[in-house]
Amino acid sequence: MILHALNNYHKRMLDDPGAEMPAFGTSVENISFALVLGEDGSLRDIEDLREGGGKKLKPRRLPVPAAVTRTSGVKANFIWDKAAYVFGADADGSTAKNRERFNAFCELLTAVCGDLDDLGYQAVRRYLKFWDAGRSEETVARFQPWEDVCNANLVFRLDGVPGFIHDRPAIQKCWIEYGQSASDVPLGQCLISGEDDVPLARIHTPIKGVRGGQTSGGYIVSYNASAFVSYKQDKASVAETSAFAYTTALNALLGSDSRQKVAIADTTYIFWAERKNIAEELFADFFDPPEEEADTEQTSRDDQQTAANIRGLLKAVRDGRRPVDFLPELDENVRFYILGLAPNAARLSIRFWATDSLNNLLTRVSQHYEQLNIVRQYDSEPEFPPLWRLLVQTATLGKGENISPVLAGGLTRAMLTGNPYPQSLLPVVLDRIRAEQDVTYFRAALLKAFLLRNTKMEEVPVSLDAERTDLPYLLGRLFAVIEKAQEEAVPGSNATVKDRYLAAASATPGLVFHLLLKNQTNHIAKLRKDTERKGRAVYLERLTQDIIDKFDNYPKTQSPEQQGLFMIGYYHQRKDFYTKKAQEV
Repeated sequence: MILHALNNYHKRMLDDPGAEMPAFGTSVENISFALVLGEDGSLRDIEDLREGGGKKLKPRRLPVPAAVTRTSGVKANFIWDKAAYVFGADADGSTAKNRERFNAFCELLTAVCGDLDDLGYQAVRRYLKFWDAGRSEETVARFQPWEDVCNANLVFRLDGVPGFIHDRPAIQKCWIEYGQSASDVPLGQCLISGEDDVPLARIHTPIKGVRGGQTSGGYIVSYNASAFVSYKQDKASVAETSAFAYTTALNALLGSDSRQKVAIADTTYIFWAERKNIAEELFADFFDPPEEEADTEQTSRDDQQTAANIRGLLKAVRDGRRPVDFLPELDENVRFYILGLAPNAARLSIRFWATDSLNNLLTRVSQHYEQLNIVRQYDSEPEFPPLWRLLVQTATLGKGENISPVLAGGLTRAMLTGNPYPQSLLPVVLDRIRAEQDVTYFRAALLKAFLLRNTKMEEVPVSLDAERTDLPYLLGRLFAVIEKAQEEAVPGSNATVKDRYLAAASATPGLVFHLLLKNQTNHIAKLRKDTERKGRAVYLERLTQDIIDKFDNYPKTQSPEQQGLFMIGYYHQRKDFYTKKAQEV
């Protein structure tokens, strides 16, 4: 299923002229110049194909006949290559090694095409026949600076004819036939396309771009021991064309400039649609939504529009509206694919695979953000918390390298599939709160989402609910009031009640709240003695009594789920204090 979907994506991108997706037998390479030839093989011009402006010119990415792998020795590419092969000279001049390279280039051209009757091929053949390698620098300098050309990749163009010579159909056909005839690969039925009697791939192209993977790449299809062999086959029955298609598509999706991938912990996720869809460029931002306001001086107008689209779309689906109500051009019925890959020595592990309609995926993402929705501690914090920011809140010292891969994978799967969050999420978040004595916006959001999805709790408020009567929630609020009384009575205290008792108050309230309330009585009494702060003493005392009146006893212990609700009550009450203070000012 995975290989079939990638194969279809390759076919789809081949039909898109702007996609730069190479066809079978080709690869996309950095090309700087095109040698413009006359039909007689004469060099008429050297066209600069580089892109950019000023001194920041970059080679153009072009599909060419598949590049050879060169580690040592002389190996020529077909009908394109570096100056050393095309001219027989480079920055070192026309050395014996460069002449050997030039001869190899000529021999490969003839071996592939023979006496092909094609104007482009014959022009290249005549060019090579009459080219004087010893005068390369002098000849090239008439058209372009030799220092720019001597180390660049070059292709050929026929003067007065659009396109490149290597793209001419007759030459492409010769190249494909040459590749098939030059090997003695077995024939069989392709498990991807279903075709019979087709050459089967012996080795599949390595997959690169997976975070943490080997620089040389890894494989998702490979055998290396007899124990893995079945049905008298020593390789997967994948045709050469299909193997090229799925590996090329996968490498394109994992490319450094791809907008269809996102890395979370040790897993790299890629996504694509069955047909062209605007969601392909936006989906990565669902994992890391843009900030509330873009910097108008540093951010382009297109980027600002994209950010606005993402935030608007997230708000729409979170609020229960259909995605097309906000983005009419969005095809919500298109089938969408998501693949998660992680390194595993020389191979790649498939950590996640999902395929569903875009509408269903967006519904699950919206449910995730709806359950995370809680009042922000600071206005600068993101309304839609990025997944990586949530995961960092579960890691020791807040470092990304300390994020649990298992927890990261489980949280991502829950977001994309609608399944429950990992059971380890709740104790991990509570442990970080105990270790740091800090209930942050992100941790409160995670607690809220977990309680809504993984327990039978029907509702957890977004902000303070003064009428809620759940005992853990009330105890959390009460602890926040006790802490506030200490802050106002003893400002700048080295060790606050939160630092000493937050963990114990949430886990064993019956053991500590009598002491906390006794200390609060002293703090309120101190506030009463100050005529300017007497009103605050009355307010905090009444608030304490209003909360206590809603329950009868202090439980000896609380379950992790109850501790989570305790922390949310504490967070809500603390935020409410801050909000009221801001309004009073």
